[in-house]
Amino acid sequence: MLTEEKVVSFLEEKFSEEGFEDCFLVDMELKGTSSLSVFIDSLKGVSFDTCRSVSRHLESKIEEGGLMDAKYKLEVSSPGVDRPLKFLKQYPKHTGRELDVKTTEGDVRGKLAEVEDDQIVLEVKPGGKKKVPAERKSINFDSIKSAKVLVSFK
Repeated sequence: MLTEEKVVSFLEEKFSEEGFEDCFLVDMELKGTSSLSVFIDSLKGVSFDTCRSVSRHLESKIEEGGLMDAKYKLEVSSPGVDRPLKFLKQYPKHTGRELDVKTTEGDVRGKLAEVEDDQIVLEVKPGGKKKVPAERKSINFDSIKSAKVLVSFK
């Protein structure tokens, strides 16, 4: 039977290969022996070819070990904008984008300006109609409960 530990082990094996070293697991959903969804990311972003290669690697390991039902569903994808950012290393590629961040001190919305060792810096615009410059707010990564990239269609 397939376990999350085995999936992590299979992924670590794949991510040690040349060209996959900056890939990492963001999340997974394993439903018994019928369905596995894996969400991966990388420092450069995840291409279709990367997802396909990881999927084929997992598929061969699953079938080699008979670890899932004969008709199982396997999905390998990047997290997408609807999923929250989970790791500090996901933030740099979103520099310049608007984030909605829920922290232990409250909610903050602003443009991601910087990512440092253990914190992010947002440019937060004060409310109102006046053109007031944005203020910079540092947020420790440990205090972030969730953070989502806001999609803009401007």
